[in-house]
Amino acid sequence: MPIADDLWDKAGSPTPVPFSSPPTAMSVAGRIETWTQKWATGRTLWHKNDVNYALLHHETLLLRSPGLRVFVPLCGKSVDLKWFYDKGHTVVGVEGVEQAAVEFFSEHSLNYKTEQLTWAKLYKTNDDRLNIYCCDMFKVDIATLGKFDVVWDRGSLVAIYEEDRKSYVSILKSLLASDFRYLLSVTQYTPNENFSGPPRNIPTELIEELFGEICKLKILEKFYWTEEDELIARWSLKSMDETIVLLTPKNSP
Repeated sequence: MPIADDLWDKAGSPTPVPFSSPPTAMSVAGRIETWTQKWATGRTLWHKNDVNYALLHHETLLLRSPGLRVFVPLCGKSVDLKWFYDKGHTVVGVEGVEQAAVEFFSEHSLNYKTEQLTWAKLYKTNDDRLNIYCCDMFKVDIATLGKFDVVWDRGSLVAIYEEDRKSYVSILKSLLASDFRYLLSVTQYTPNENFSGPPRNIPTELIEELFGEICKLKILEKFYWTEEDELIARWSLKSMDETIVLLTPKNSP
């Protein structure tokens, strides 16, 4: 179920941009086709060319040592992948639309090779340090992906259908190394009959419910928009918050 990476306008000063979704009753195959069509017709307003501000603000909390393994779910062609890679880490993304992977390597002038697996098509750099698996997020081979020290989740949990959240979180939990750092960007607002996402409303209480068994939460930043913002008004919302949350092992200091 491919969802691209960025929901907001600028790295330093986030501004909401349109992000429409297929109908909620659509099958997984239908969802993939819908997002494939968006990429094919250039309707990817969510994709931006700046490294996300949360990574820049909280790099030291997230990247605590060299040579980490980083996972970016539903990655699109996010420039954040290259940012992690340039810092010397091993980066793995999962994306449902193959065009996004091709464009990523082309736009960054990265030589790459491909490999057809039974469950995905793999695009990877020649040094094997940057990998994008093109597949259904819910059919990933967990053993092949391995464990990750860092997860960067932006535009992913907020886009997952409500009925898929527990399955999604179960997959993410299974990929976490023992001393992981999981940086999560979520939107928080009161849904109404005109707008319920994506980006979907992910209250802090829901994060606790989904991850609290193994994680402790720390809110790092919040950004606020009110109905004075044109897009918030168009969605008939009173306000919307973007909240940056750091998840760490429950037993960590």
